[in-house]
Amino acid sequence: MGDVLWIEPVIRALADRHDKVRVHTRYNELFLNYPLPNVSFFSGLSFFQKILIRIDKALGTRLFSIDLDGSYEASPHRHFLEAYQASAGLPPTREYPRLYLSEKERCMDPGITGPFVLLHLESLTDKNYRKAYGINWAAVADRLSRDGYTVLQLGKDPVPIKGVIHRPTSLREMMALLAKASLFIGLDSGPSHLAAALGVPSILLFGAVNPAYRHFPELLKGIILQEPCPYAGCFHEAPNPEKMICRLVGEDGIPICCAFTTEKVLEAIDQLKQRT
Repeated sequence: MGDVLWIEPVIRALADRHDKVRVHTRYNELFLNYPLPNVSFFSGLSFFQKILIRIDKALGTRLFSIDLDGSYEASPHRHFLEAYQASAGLPPTREYPRLYLSEKERCMDPGITGPFVLLHLESLTDKNYRKAYGINWAAVADRLSRDGYTVLQLGKDPVPIKGVIHRPTSLREMMALLAKASLFIGLDSGPSHLAAALGVPSILLFGAVNPAYRHFPELLKGIILQEPCPYAGCFHEAPNPEKMICRLVGEDGIPICCAFTTEKVLEAIDQLKQRT
């Protein structure tokens, strides 16, 4: 989901150049309320469209279609957006995707009073180098509670945290909730990209992935935490990143890039509070 979100600046640029842009993706829900009248989204391809795509693939052209699938995987040492723009024949830009909430979503009642913080700590992979270790989340939640925040946790089935309310949501409900949050704290995952795109102050926890290929630090309204490692960014060096094994601790240990402390998270919270 986070990967697909980054095609939005490409869609916008193509809409400036073409009378009609049709976008085929499994995540159309991300782009609901899109304001450009010459852009439409659909989840299936007609037989004729499939033929045109095959012609382009066979000829190596972009006459009828632009295939963004696999753009980043083919060139992993660059930002998602830059890879997509290169595949589309567009000049590189540094910008975050735009999301559009409906009036109903903007006015959604979060069901709580006062400011709140959202956590997303549920990794969608079993790889240890895409997780966060060493943080006492109950202590973090207690500190935020004493500062006047209600703490909510996103995700399908997250590990319970004392003092934290689990809030299951649909994708659009999550977006509406994020837009109202005072702070987001989470792993490098889809919700973190949504939070950044919505301009939510964020603390993002990275492991083996190079954050420079996922975010634009000078534009991000937040702080990226990642512990130093002699093999930093090794995710991008592996022939098959999804099957990579940490060369220092294997599959079951705690990679040093993911070995955080509660104190560093609390320090990051204080830094963000000073900025705002």
